[in-house]
Amino acid sequence: MWQTRVASYCLGIDEWVPLGVVLCLDDGSDVDLMEQRLGIRFLSRERAEQCRRGCGDEPEAYALCGTQEAGLEEVIHASAAGSWLAACSYPGLHLGELARRHNIPLRLRGWEEFQRFSSKAALRECVEALDLPCLPARRLRLKACRYSELASEFGARFVVQRDIDAAGRGTRVIASAKDLAEAGERFAGEEVWAAPYAGTLSFNVNALATEDGTLVSFPSVQIVGQSALNSPASGHCGNDFTAASAVPRRFLDNIREQTARIGGWLADRGYQGLFGLDFVVDDRTGRPCAVDLNPRWQGSTSLQSQAESRQGRVPLAAAELGWRFGLLEAPELIALADRFFEPLEGSQVFLRTAARPWCRCRKAVPAGIYTSELEYRRPALRLGEITDAHEEVVLTGGLPRPGRPMQPGSVVARVCSLRASLEPSAGSLHGWVQQSVSRLYEELALEDAEPQ
Repeated sequence: MWQTRVASYCLGIDEWVPLGVVLCLDDGSDVDLMEQRLGIRFLSRERAEQCRRGCGDEPEAYALCGTQEAGLEEVIHASAAGSWLAACSYPGLHLGELARRHNIPLRLRGWEEFQRFSSKAALRECVEALDLPCLPARRLRLKACRYSELASEFGARFVVQRDIDAAGRGTRVIASAKDLAEAGERFAGEEVWAAPYAGTLSFNVNALATEDGTLVSFPSVQIVGQSALNSPASGHCGNDFTAASAVPRRFLDNIREQTARIGGWLADRGYQGLFGLDFVVDDRTGRPCAVDLNPRWQGSTSLQSQAESRQGRVPLAAAELGWRFGLLEAPELIALADRFFEPLEGSQVFLRTAARPWCRCRKAVPAGIYTSELEYRRPALRLGEITDAHEEVVLTGGLPRPGRPMQPGSVVARVCSLRASLEPSAGSLHGWVQQSVSRLYEELALEDAEPQ
């Protein structure tokens, strides 16, 4: 039993992990193809509530609804004792209670631990303790600040962020007194972090912290703030491993070294397991600086798992589950450290609904292989099913069911390719991606819907 956020996140690890039940938030048309091909039962909150809601890192995003719990009870009672293991790379609050009630071996993250290590204060403590590169930053209340004062300290363009954020939802880029006033209203009287704006180029990495050392995977270029994807200015909307392969190796090795040291710091404080980091580039030194710590499965993890599996490699996320349930020892994993850092091919972009209002789609778009002009070729789910690397893409990621209401900002699709999606130096999507995205929005035919 595996709890995640997006149903299609199981793709990649499913070839290595015996998933029987996946608990998720979304219920796209791609779930039908996954159930048919993979033999996995999906229990979705969207299916139960008949609407799609956006999710952050609030506790409700990791809770199970009554229909999901009832489905699990049904599965458990229909199985022999000892048939199941339960895992969640997030704080699966209700899953933990249910597993303990039925004596099912369980591996998940505690809420307090998750909150502690998700905070920017924890990462700041870490990088300062390890003397790693970092951007100047401090906590403040925006209502008590003037734009001229902060611009003098951080530059004319700077960012403000909540202490705990997810996918850039709690981040604002400030370039004027008006921006600051709007952010002040948004964050009310809470304390936020202010730091210089480091530009559009950022990197993301997945890693596994153990008491014997840290495994670091190959980084991806992070795709953020693309208006064509209905992403806010600082919002995460994709990842590109193919583009990262063109980055100088010395720079990527620096990310690996810093990530390994941060993993050691986490393990020393009791945190072991999968985690991720976001890095930006300090324009004063050209060095990567860690700016976000994610003690959980990330939006990039599934794409990475598919890319690793396509190359015949055990995905880091699958290896982590094997290690957490005692099937693998940490020294066995550490011996493969260089293998996990080998370059990967693959990119993804996430399409969202607009920031307002609620909407629904009028037309069904099936999961599968398409041309970059969005001509349908065949049913498919994963990167490994692409046969023409220069022409084909694969669509999954919760493709919406016609007529079902969706909350503003909800993810409606994931477009994956073996080609690079981003031009890192410009921070812009390649033309073929923009064309695919535009055609996909046309096919979905989104229209306004009543709020739920």
